[in-house]
Amino acid sequence: MARKEKTVEDLIAELEGHAPSAKAAPLVKPGAQAARLASASPGSGVRWLMALALLALGFGAGWTAAGLRPPAQGAATTTPGMETRQGLLSAGWQETDQGVFTRRCSDNCRPPFLYGGGIADVMEVNCLERPCGQIRAEFAVLDGRGQLIDQFVETRSGRKGERLQLVLESQLPAARRFLLQSFSAKARID
Repeated sequence: MARKEKTVEDLIAELEGHAPSAKAAPLVKPGAQAARLASASPGSGVRWLMALALLALGFGAGWTAAGLRPPAQGAATTTPGMETRQGLLSAGWQETDQGVFTRRCSDNCRPPFLYGGGIADVMEVNCLERPCGQIRAEFAVLDGRGQLIDQFVETRSGRKGERLQLVLESQLPAARRFLLQSFSAKARID
């Protein structure tokens, strides 16, 4: 049996996409060539690009919608760093010491959950008009009937314009709430 050899012209014609010469028949199954052409069609790249663009568009729309969410009830409508005395008071803050405001955290805090009994809460301190210095807060731990079962002190230091979170915890199974008994923020200004 004589074997047909391809000439250089036939190989160049195949690479350039021209039809093969009459003397060299393709040695590919008819179904295989169609499948190869379908997988390498120019439309598949466009489809992947469109799917990627749609995914990016959905991500961007979700990100924008999350930023448009209304503030939680009782949340300060002012932006951090642009807070005013009146804005804090209208948002539920109390002026506990001169220029220092406190409240039970209601905005962006997650109090820890204690397994096995007890309670946890978060108190926010805003050093709006002056440095807080050494913060000392004394809390009473009350049971379900409102009776004192424990006391503890939280200390922290704060600077002017800073908003702090004090995490309050009681491991006592009978504990139901915290009561702020005394608060002081003493700063030394040189």
